[in-house]
Amino acid sequence: MKPRIFIGSSKEGLNVAEKIKDFFSDEYECFLWTDNIFKYNENFLETLMKEASLFDFGFMVFTQDDHTISRKQDFATARDNVIFEYGLFLGRLGRDKAYVIKDQSVKLPSDLLGITIADFNCTKDVDDSLIIDDDSLIKTLSKLKLEIQEKIELGFLGMLPSTVLAIGYFYNFIQLVCDSIGSGYEMSVNGKNYTNAKLKIVLPKDLDSDLKKKATIYHKKNSFEQLQIETKHRQYPLYVSIDSHYDSLILSDMPTTLNGIDKAIDMYLRVGHIGKSTEQKLLEERELRNFEMVLRKLVANDAFCKEFVEFITEP
Repeated sequence: MKPRIFIGSSKEGLNVAEKIKDFFSDEYECFLWTDNIFKYNENFLETLMKEASLFDFGFMVFTQDDHTISRKQDFATARDNVIFEYGLFLGRLGRDKAYVIKDQSVKLPSDLLGITIADFNCTKDVDDSLIIDDDSLIKTLSKLKLEIQEKIELGFLGMLPSTVLAIGYFYNFIQLVCDSIGSGYEMSVNGKNYTNAKLKIVLPKDLDSDLKKKATIYHKKNSFEQLQIETKHRQYPLYVSIDSHYDSLILSDMPTTLNGIDKAIDMYLRVGHIGKSTEQKLLEERELRNFEMVLRKLVANDAFCKEFVEFITEP
């Protein structure tokens, strides 16, 4: 699943929004406000509040749509609903994931003064149509792409607990097991001691069923036996197989701690139905992606974990 971007604008600024969508669409799943975002039997505010939670980033395009008299001076300003939508996404996603992309001549609300804003050059012709300086827009979007890509790679705390779950799973399980392997601690299986081992982390492809049962089915199919393994720090119920060629253990685990995510999503969306809506599936996919990304980063930054952990995705 690609990270999702919502792009809001006025009707007059839609051509700018379309250029932004074209620029990001190869690596991101981009949606304009015109892309069937608004649904029947829901008001705009209700839809926006729900949709804001389904996106990783929100871009609001501020163009020369209106004129405002401020302290006896006339300024070009963005349409008020676009400013409102920026505030909504800012509240839902946080300042690291909600961005203004503005025409340089547009006056900002005073609360945004002093903040570095992504901007571009734009003028109007005799028919009041926007003439976009494509070079300045591409330069700004290129810088913005690098910035949001860095945020994605670093991981971030979101509305739901995927980042916290990944951190807890790493420090309370993965790091401790790898510390035992790396320090040469002997682990006993069927009366034989082993000091060599690898740890496989099996990442679920979805949350459509109980992860404990899913883990049992997966490991039985792949000839793993569930045993209590004594490590340097504590005992763990782990799935184990023996690599006779290298006289070592293959330890395997599926992070069942992820079961909490779908419950949190149900509570957040106030689900009162059987089955999963599109919104539920999108949130699950986003949180699974974030869990994996954070976990991989933590593993890559630990010498023992980097050496002994292997990630695989459930087929």
